[in-house]
Amino acid sequence: DWATFALGPGHGIQLRSGRLLVPAYSYHIDCKECFGQLCKTTPHSFAFYSDDHGRGWRFGEFIPNLQTGECQLVSVDEEDGSNVLYCNARSPLGFRVQALSTDDGAVFHGGQLVQRLVEPPHGCHGSVVGFPAPFVYVPTAPQDPVMSLQGSARRLLPGMLPGSVTSVRRDPVVTPSPAPFFQAPTWVLYSHPTSSMSRVNMGVHLSTFPRDVESWTEPWVIYEGPSAYSDLAYMELPYSEASIAGGPAIAFACLYENGTRSPYEQISFSMFTLHDVLQNIPLAAAAPQQDRGPPHHGKRRICLIS
Repeated sequence: DWATFALGPGHGIQLRSGRLLVPAYSYHIDCKECFGQLCKTTPHSFAFYSDDHGRGWRFGEFIPNLQTGECQLVSVDEEDGSNVLYCNARSPLGFRVQALSTDDGAVFHGGQLVQRLVEPPHGCHGSVVGFPAPFVYVPTAPQDPVMSLQGSARRLLPGMLPGSVTSVRRDPVVTPSPAPFFQAPTWVLYSHPTSSMSRVNMGVHLSTFPRDVESWTEPWVIYEGPSAYSDLAYMELPYSEASIAGGPAIAFACLYENGTRSPYEQISFSMFTLHDVLQNIPLAAAAPQQDRGPPHHGKRRICLIS
């Protein structure tokens, strides 16, 4: 029995198979009083899916073990050729919850708390977007940090053409290019207020291995001040001046609520590249903190806000 349900909010996705997926959540009626009044409800995330391009829809099973609400989905390719559906959900438990599906959203495995991604009291909507990992990231200055990678993504950075040499922290490293059948794994970007106390300081986090709840970086705060719901989009720009590996430049757009006194005064639109993200986030994952204020970056690039 459902007391109510809602979609997203944010965006849905389409898989290579053509399946359409719309993230959703429902308040399930756990028990009722004698006279039919609702007694207890709990929120659960799930996905609606369609295999006939929207003519008919089915709903998948709830994330089974943890209370979860507003959510978004990413189709995650892995280096070994496998694919999983990744769900990142709002939770009243103080941290985000993530869950995986191996059957394209019909059933989700048990959720896991992501203690690097904090929630304010009562939670807040956050957004996730996936994109193919770049094959090389060369710091622009010797003092810039080198990307710390998790899992299968470790062999990706740094890397260039066959037999070529790239300098990372002035150490020459020779790395072969990936084999022709190599599948670039999916990295995931996440946007959300970064404080555990209130809806303030919109930030973005990066995961290079989404299966691992410990793979998330500390945030790059893109807006300091009250902020709330957001939605991310990924794009490839038609020029390469901000490219990581000489190909199309990977860029992101973030639409989010914000203001000076309240998170709901205006809606802003920010654009930034993957290069900006890598330059601004603390790349070494740190221990979770009870509260995260805006980190001090010193000389860093900022995103464009309108």
